[in-house]
Parts: sequence; C-alpha cells; structure tokens
Amino acid sequence: MFAEIIAIGSELTCGSKLDTNSQWLSRELEVLGWTVMRHTTLADDMDAIVSEFRTAVTRAQVVLITGGLGPTLDDITRDALGLAFDQRLIRDLQSLEQIEALFVARGREMPARNRRQADRPEYSDVLVNTCGTAPGILMRITSTGAAMSVTADVPDAAKGCLIAVMPGVPAEMRPMFEQHVRPVLLDSGMVLRRAVIRTFGFGESDAEQLLGDLTARGRNPEVGITASEAVISLWVTARSQSVEEAERLSRETCQLVRERLGDAVYADGDDELHDVVAELLKSGNRSVALVEGAATGGQLAMWMSENATVGAVVKTAMVIPGEWDAAALRMLGVAPRAAENNHPEDWLTLATLVSETLRHNHNVDFVLVSSPFYDERLDSGVIMRRGYVAVSTVHDIQSFDVSMSGNLAIFRQRAARTALNRLRLMIKHESFLGNAG
Repeated sequence: MFAEIIAIGSELTCGSKLDTNSQWLSRELEVLGWTVMRHTTLADDMDAIVSEFRTAVTRAQVVLITGGLGPTLDDITRDALGLAFDQRLIRDLQSLEQIEALFVARGREMPARNRRQADRPEYSDVLVNTCGTAPGILMRITSTGAAMSVTADVPDAAKGCLIAVMPGVPAEMRPMFEQHVRPVLLDSGMVLRRAVIRTFGFGESDAEQLLGDLTARGRNPEVGITASEAVISLWVTARSQSVEEAERLSRETCQLVRERLGDAVYADGDDELHDVVAELLKSGNRSVALVEGAATGGQLAMWMSENATVGAVVKTAMVIPGEWDAAALRMLGVAPRAAENNHPEDWLTLATLVSETLRHNHNVDFVLVSSPFYDERLDSGVIMRRGYVAVSTVHDIQSFDVSMSGNLAIFRQRAARTALNRLRLMIKHESFLGNAG
C-alpha cells in the first residue's frame, strides 16, 4: 500500500524553513505498514498544486498534505483541493463556531479573513484542530475520480485514494494526525518491521558487493544502504500481512547481513560506536585515556563525554591543537627530548612514549592517540589530508593511516571512529599482540 506526502509553502521551497513534517509523517506511516513512495514540496502556486493533487491520487492509496490552510491570500490549499476534484467550497458552520470560540478564549476579535479557514470541499469531512484555527480536511477520491466523504459507503475495490490535509504548524499537525488521521489509516493490510544495522570499515560500494543479492530491488525484506559520517547503516524493511511473518523475514535477513559483513557490524538500532566501546570497557572493568592531536581535534573527547555512563570509562582526555612541541609534551608528562620526533613519519615513536607515560600515570588499560595532520597536494591537484591514529595496550601499540581528501569535519569523524573501532575489535577478540602499523 503506497502513500505520498505533499508539503506546501513557498517558505519551504525558498529554504527559509525546513520541512520536518514530511519526515515525521513518513515514520508514522511506515509504522502503520504504509510504504511512502514520494515526498513533494510545492510553492504557493495554484496550477502546480492542482496538477500535483490530481496526479498524486493516481499513484497512491494515501496522500497526506501539510500547509496552506491559514487565513491569508497565499494559503490556497483548500481552494486547490476544490479545483483539482471539481468541488465547490462550502463554509462549515461547526468549524466557524470553533474558530470564533478560539478567538474569544484568547480575548481577541477575530479578523474577517479567518472565516475562510472554515471552508472545505463539499464532499469532504472536517479534521478538528484542537490546537489552532485551521481545521483539516479529509476526503476520498474513488477509482472513478469522484470526490466523496470518508464516511460514505464505498466498495473496497472502488475506494481509490484517501486525502488528509493538515496544518503546516507541527504543533497542530501532529495532534491532528494522531487523533483523527491515524485511526483511519490503521488498516493498511500490511505489517512492516524495520531493523537498522550499523557498520564501520566499509564504503557503500564495498558493503553492497559483500551483501550481494540482499540489496536487490523488489526483494522482501528490502535492504537499503545509507552513509553518514563514515558510518554505513543497513536498513532492513520487511513487509507481510502477519506480524509473525514480517518479524521472521526481518530476523533472517538481519542474520544474513551480519554473516556477510562480519566484524564491520558494531550495533543494531541507534547505538553509536562510542556507546558500544564504552559499554565494552565498562563490562570488562577497563578504562581508557585520550590524547588527541589535530587529526581528531577533540572529537573523541566530545563523544566520550556525552553522558556520565560513557564518560566513566575515560580516566583523562587531552587535546593538542598545534604541533607536539616541548611545552605540549611537558603537559603530558613526556620528556622534552621526545619533541624531536614530531615529524609525521616518526609520530608512532612519539605516540608510544605518550601512551606509556599516560598508562603509567593514570593506570589505564588503553590509550587512544591521534597525530597532528598536514595537507599534501598530489600531482593530480587533489589535497590529501595526512594523519594517523594509534591504539595502545599494555602489550602493544597499533597505528592506522587515516589520510583522506575532503572536508575536515568528516576527516576527523572518520579518524576518531577508526580509533574507536580498532579498540572495539581488540577488546572483542582480545588480540593484543602484533603490530598493524
């Protein structure tokens, strides 16, 4: 069962406001078993809105519309709805009474232009707005193109498309959806179960190659791949007419994903990599120290101090924003003579000294260290940002090249997650011997 969402307002298309309604409604619809196929954002243009309304009902069984129900001349959604489906607008007296009562309660005189908010297409139902002056509209467009009230008796085969129009103000739209629209949409005929698997260490193309047929379009469950801040997320969406079957399909595909991606999988759901690492450290009664050069620039410390639970495993955290000179090293407790090893090629020697000093001074099990970075222009003209991270244990230190081109913030996030992920794998496998540098 397919749904579409249309957001109306020139303030959205020009970028002065962000459309959060469509995202929220999509999540609500997916939970109810509806598959959202399209988001459309339109300016306050009558011809464009009318055209979109007419085509949307031919593609979907549900169309949710937000915005354009205010009292001003640019609020034309109700007029466009009438034009699109050959309906004259009538003034709903109960809606008008409620709008008037709302102004009285606020101690204000109602402007004449607010009366138009009580208008609706003749063959439609009112969605009561308990939080504002703009009632919503609910109507059905049958398979023959006729507009009908939702309460009218229509055979299932002819039901066509349900349209719900709601205010653009989220504080008004959400209660209206939950109280009046959601109950009408409960019977989608489908059950949807969605799981999210978080991974680190592969790019999107690598992950897709490893997953093989699992990402084929038209497969149920569908496996979608998204990348954000160097994390690859696999969205497993199973659909069925029964809860049991949907859960079985989801469970089996999730297991296949984990088998094919192996150690790259670090969590399910919304868990972040630093949360997973913190829990591993906490469960093993272990601790970590952080020493960050410009390659991570405090990113590790920021993540590992988000809350008391995560921060409890960090014994100390230090950020060296510039070069690792003698003054900076003295703050770490490292002998100044080590400053001569500040060159990038020799940074592992320095990281080892720093790690040994912190482990001795703070009695920690692990030390995460990131280097300074420098930019190198390649023959191709591309600027490569060079940097390293290291993970130190009582037995060993492992170094990892995190150099990449592009945005500094993404470089730092990727470098920080590389350090955390290597620590996660060390703890998971207890592989503290050997050197990967």
